Amino acid sequence: MPRPVSKISSTPRDRATPMTSLLLSNSSSMSTNDLPAYRQFRSNPSMIRLPLQRPSLPDWIRDARKVSPEKAWWIQWYNKQMSRRTRRGWMNMAVMTMVAAAMVFAGPVPRTVAPARLLADIAIPARPTALQRDAIILRETYHLPALELCVIDADGIIEVASDGVRKAGGTAAIEESDLFHVGSMTKAMTATMLSTLVQEGKLSWDMTMTQAFPAIASIMDSRYSGVTLEELLTHTSGLPRYTTDLEWESIPPFTGTPAEQRQAFARMLLTRPPIGPAGVYRYSNAGYAMATAIAEKATGETWEQLMQQRVFGPLNILAVYGWPLLSGDGEPWGHRIKDGVVTPHDLADHYRVPTVLAPAGDISMSILDYSVFARLHLAGLEDINGGALPAVDIQRLHRPVLEYSSGWHEELIDDVPTSWHRGTCDTFDTFVLLQPSRDIGVIIFTNADGDDAAAKALFAEMSRLAALYALPSKDGN
Repeated sequence: MPRPVSKISSTPRDRATPMTSLLLSNSSSMSTNDLPAYRQFRSNPSMIRLPLQRPSLPDWIRDARKVSPEKAWWIQWYNKQMSRRTRRGWMNMAVMTMVAAAMVFAGPVPRTVAPARLLADIAIPARPTALQRDAIILRETYHLPALELCVIDADGIIEVASDGVRKAGGTAAIEESDLFHVGSMTKAMTATMLSTLVQEGKLSWDMTMTQAFPAIASIMDSRYSGVTLEELLTHTSGLPRYTTDLEWESIPPFTGTPAEQRQAFARMLLTRPPIGPAGVYRYSNAGYAMATAIAEKATGETWEQLMQQRVFGPLNILAVYGWPLLSGDGEPWGHRIKDGVVTPHDLADHYRVPTVLAPAGDISMSILDYSVFARLHLAGLEDINGGALPAVDIQRLHRPVLEYSSGWHEELIDDVPTSWHRGTCDTFDTFVLLQPSRDIGVIIFTNADGDDAAAKALFAEMSRLAALYALPSKDGN
């Protein structure tokens, strides 16, 4: 009698896998065709592939030769149960696989956030934008310690980029929240404050020096008596320039509070001869000192208080007075460039903007905060209300007398009406350009001054960026 088929090798030839077919073809002892009819029970073709063993049959049916035909149904029943278990095993495995897949695709698996230090270690730097590359190229070309570029429209910042360090030779990277000394770009801020007083009727653009200072009318140079507040702001008053170191050094050491010093300075100026007739453009820091003295006298408040209450507070921006480093060690240093050598400005040399001239150019702020002020003017020029000053008053500030308005140069650049200004006090250099017809503004800050080639390149960069970022529909292209 042929040998019985192994209990785990009961795969018929017609249902065998390739591997089992090979095994069956080489072993006649495993042929089910040689078995009695009652031994040819239905089998599970997957069993030969499972690393499972069926439990041993009871002793009384272990040997198929001892099983009578009447008891063959026990074998069939047993294998049927084993096949069911095997199928259930496959089904359970399939269910587990589906559950695992559902867990993977159902959503992110909660995880513990890595420590900040670890995240910093594995952070991948962002790819620089085109504006960032511009900042890098310009800064490296002209050996500037740091450079910041900002493009705005009336709604907000379009893009901002920065590159470099706070101090030449140092490692502290510049940040867009760092303070920069904006120099003469302070003038537009002072003029904006004065406009709020005009709006309230406390001052008027046509107010004359005789009206503003009646106490000294009798000793005032008569050529100043008819000069107006507007002429002070548009550099057409005939006042001295006070733009050079020599002129700054000639200012007497006034005593008292900053406001008292400005009153004394105004009295001194009005009792001395003008440098020329009124109505002729001559850039003058003294004009803004005089206009501020008028505002302080009319309100009883200091320039610093008026600026905070009427400009910086409503715009929710931070401004400080004097060099950035006076506000803390973590701010940028100013630098002087001479013969290609960049030298940090040491505050120990006591070089400062004179107190009496502060309203003309001694404010520091970040490029982000300055962009808020610039957007106030850009929106106003586009006849958009909703800012700290009505659009009509902004437009009044930009009405030119000859070539200058109240705190802005007004001219055509690339045939586009443009308001612009530069601010520098030998240690920082800053620029702003507004083109309302394009709904675009550009701001550039650097913490060095003294290189004319660099200044020309930065000014040209403003025009280039304005054209690049301008809306085609507004640019007419």
